[in-house]
Amino acid sequence: MNKIITILEANVSEEKWDTLLSAYRAVKEKKSIPMPLQSFLLQMRDDPKLWRIISIWESMEVLQKMKSTGETPGGVLVFRQADAEPTLSVFEAKEEI
Repeated sequence: MNKIITILEANVSEEKWDTLLSAYRAVKEKKSIPMPLQSFLLQMRDDPKLWRIISIWESMEVLQKMKSTGETPGGVLVFRQADAEPTLSVFEAKEEI
């Protein structure tokens, strides 16, 4: 079974960076089920307004289970708390080192 990688991406205004960080930490502490295996909040070095949340999921089934709850995903809520609407990309890992 291949891992699934999700990438949420949005531009966040500088005055909302602390809000974004606090919202991400709150989701991390909440640990609702199902959760990804790993998740990272990233800020682009060359364009600091560009932020991403990259999450690694055990499988598409686990990601679908999270989606089936009907709740807005935590990562989307993180960006929305910082007044940003993220775009979502979903990738399937074909190989792993």
